[in-house]
Amino acid sequence: MPIFTEEFTSKVAPSKLFQAGAVDSHNLIPKLMPEAVSSATLLVGDGGVGTVKLFKFTDVVPYDSLKERVELLDKENLEYTHSWIEGGLLGAKLQSATYNIKAHPGADGGSVIKITVDYQLKPGAELTEADINADKEESYGVFQAVEAYLLANPGAYPA
Repeated sequence: MPIFTEEFTSKVAPSKLFQAGAVDSHNLIPKLMPEAVSSATLLVGDGGVGTVKLFKFTDVVPYDSLKERVELLDKENLEYTHSWIEGGLLGAKLQSATYNIKAHPGADGGSVIKITVDYQLKPGAELTEADINADKEESYGVFQAVEAYLLANPGAYPA
């Protein structure tokens, strides 16, 4: 049961990063990363707990799509948890993957984003360091894209 935790710091307020990068990811990420994400839609729900989001990817991503379910959405404490339910590495190596994202106040009005990922492996499967590093790089790439957008568009999401 490999688990990894990463922290990213930003000059953007935690509430803005949380709203843009977690709550509104299905709208924002395809616009910011069209080279990797061709579309994202809500299949079930309105964005709250129980919502199922479908992300479809371009050929630069090693899998076609990913469905994730919102497990926790705490707007007051800026905490968001989602689980992969179909696609990605599920089936090949993983039984499940759960991502917890928490935004904390940082220096000078900025933020610290903590992401914890819990992988449940299929019996006999191994998750390589390369697999984990690829996931970390993907998470960081999304974070950087959202941060750059918010810095360039300070009025895009309320603080």
